[in-house]
Amino acid sequence: MLQTIVRSIQAAKNQSRSTEPQLIAVTSPHGSTGKTTIAINIALELAAEKYKVLLIDADLQGSSVANYFFLAEIPAGLAGALRIASQKRFDEQQLERLSVQVPKTSVSVLPGAMADLTVLPTDEILTEIITVAKQAFDFIIVDLGSVSSSTKSTECNLTTTFIQQADRVVLVATADPVGIFRLLAIEASILELTTEPLLVINRLRNSVIPQAKSEIKTTLSRLGTIEIKAFFPDDPNQVDQATRDGMVVTGRAGSFKSAVGIFTKGVILGWQGALDARVAKLG
Repeated sequence: MLQTIVRSIQAAKNQSRSTEPQLIAVTSPHGSTGKTTIAINIALELAAEKYKVLLIDADLQGSSVANYFFLAEIPAGLAGALRIASQKRFDEQQLERLSVQVPKTSVSVLPGAMADLTVLPTDEILTEIITVAKQAFDFIIVDLGSVSSSTKSTECNLTTTFIQQADRVVLVATADPVGIFRLLAIEASILELTTEPLLVINRLRNSVIPQAKSEIKTTLSRLGTIEIKAFFPDDPNQVDQATRDGMVVTGRAGSFKSAVGIFTKGVILGWQGALDARVAKLG
């Protein structure tokens, strides 16, 4: 066992760190999937690996990232970035002014809009914001609203455009019959926007449905086409404690945070440490 751990550590140290900045969009088929908590934890896991991370709150119906981190002074954030980018004046200095760094981390937050946006988030405007962000950060994590078949609202336009511009898309669904049904209902719409979404099933509880993981895998393999990349266990005690502590938690991680860490290293970063691979197989 000790030799396995040593090989895992050595493998992790030898991993080549990506020099190309990435935009990772996090979305879901519907609300209340734990998408924001997952986006925050992915950002924190990347920061723990010494990457510089920008976390953009682009969920217009439920902007809450700044609240999770207990950020008291909130700048204009995304709304300000959209307005300045529409005037062709957006640069790294403006990005720094509009965002706020989370204490004790290398994560900066571009807060969400607290009111209706005055500027339509067009592809051109978001391209300018993303280009500047990639010059300053290694990873940009965008917490989006839910995917919708409607394209009329500003939120749908923002979500659609960010997904289309993303390097990777994390799609969060809940591990219950309603969540799986809603995922299947929106599958065609998400595949029109991105060809290979990284599907994660959140809040897995075998105590409610015996063999839940295998049942979900079987259902989606028969009725859907998107491959499941990870299962995140339901761990309310750890998640609630993290929320009370402002998300930046020290001490022993719970099962949810451990699963997000394995997903981040194995899927987002593409690391193949022996120990991580063994834990991933055990699920």
